[in-house]
Amino acid sequence: MAQDVTGTPVKAADARDVGFSSWWMVAVLFGLYVFSWLDRLILSMLVGPIKADLLLSDFQISLLLGPAFAVFYAVFGIPLGWAVDRYARRWVVFFGVTLWAAATVATGFARSFEALLLARIAVGIGEAALLPAAYSLLADEFPRSKLTLATSVFQMAGKVGSAAAFGLGGLAIAYAATLDGTDWPFLGEAAAWHLVMIMVGLPGFVLALAVFTFREPARRETAGVAAMAAKAQAQGGGPLTAFVRANWQLVSLMLISFSGLAIVGYTLTSWIPTYIGRAFGWTPLQYGPALSLMNIIAAVSLVVNGRVVDHLFGRGMKDAHLRFYSWLLLVTGPAAFAMFLTGNAWLFLVLYCVVQFATVPFMIYVSSIVALLAPNVVRGRLIAGFLFCFTILGLGAGPAMVGAITDFVFQDEARIGSSMMIVVVSCFVVAFIAMRAALRYLAPAVLRAESAAAGANAQTP
Repeated sequence: MAQDVTGTPVKAADARDVGFSSWWMVAVLFGLYVFSWLDRLILSMLVGPIKADLLLSDFQISLLLGPAFAVFYAVFGIPLGWAVDRYARRWVVFFGVTLWAAATVATGFARSFEALLLARIAVGIGEAALLPAAYSLLADEFPRSKLTLATSVFQMAGKVGSAAAFGLGGLAIAYAATLDGTDWPFLGEAAAWHLVMIMVGLPGFVLALAVFTFREPARRETAGVAAMAAKAQAQGGGPLTAFVRANWQLVSLMLISFSGLAIVGYTLTSWIPTYIGRAFGWTPLQYGPALSLMNIIAAVSLVVNGRVVDHLFGRGMKDAHLRFYSWLLLVTGPAAFAMFLTGNAWLFLVLYCVVQFATVPFMIYVSSIVALLAPNVVRGRLIAGFLFCFTILGLGAGPAMVGAITDFVFQDEARIGSSMMIVVVSCFVVAFIAMRAALRYLAPAVLRAESAAAGANAQTP
């Protein structure tokens, strides 16, 4: 029988009970992730009024949408991942949510580019706590036979949050416009965008308490992975270094592939509202509900994809997580090119929805592969390390590249679609090539983990 990290016999991983309490944890984490995306994306719908109010350029806006958030999200993810591996994960999440809620409210008080920059930095630091903690919690709560489904449901929150940002954000912007110029206590005379940021930030102080409505799951370890970690560590270095050394080809190719997808996803998310406004003349109240619908459809696809991958893996396809994803990239790739060539707003939205089928789920597959291969004591830091690269390159570089190409190459705001196409299509191609190359390493790594587990179980009385 397998043992936990203390040596106590436990049920085999796939025999764990999954009941209401497990799915309630998913629901709470889901809600917090929705809220994080609402706070993160609402700024992208306020580009026009913020530019006009503070007299900013596209490049300055791109810094607020990308690097100001992304660099600190990525950098602080490393120590927060370390905290996830060592301390109660619910408290890590609680402090993170409280910080980003306070920073979002502070954005509503900003009266300069510098103040906005500092507030976005604080939002990034707070949000860096959620994903490493959430994926660590889910990996300990769910057996591997249901883990991809659980993480898929959780990851849906990203698109539901996008839908909430675009849908509810459009309504909030319209409502706040009726209060534009009102003199408020402590705030003074405020523009509509100030009020929107305060409205979306305040609920976070209450939502942060929801993490204490579920129990902290015990940190679980299969005997096989624990044995592999101990053997690797004995060869020199800490467990994280040992794991990366043993799997450096797979880790490197995953970083290249998923960083490319992160650039595509974050570029689209950050600039789509501005592109629709410039290319088709739609207002937030018009495009908000449409983008919400596209995001909800993309969110539903996550659960379908998760069930398919779990089924393929259960049938013996050891590299199912990357093989299925590469098929998805091949099918959706043409839409990434065609979406910027159409002059019809509704066709553009449909193609955007198709592209999201491939860009949205990348963290599901990363976290599932980490849960399959990595020892418990390094999962939080490993996820944080992946997020560091994805965020720096995806959210940090992606939107900034679009702003830089538009301002410095084309020197024409109307050419933003061309800038987006250059970034999106090139990164899509790189992601596909790297993912196909990674296939040769994933299945052998999974088989080694399973063989070590079988050997360890055979030696356990």
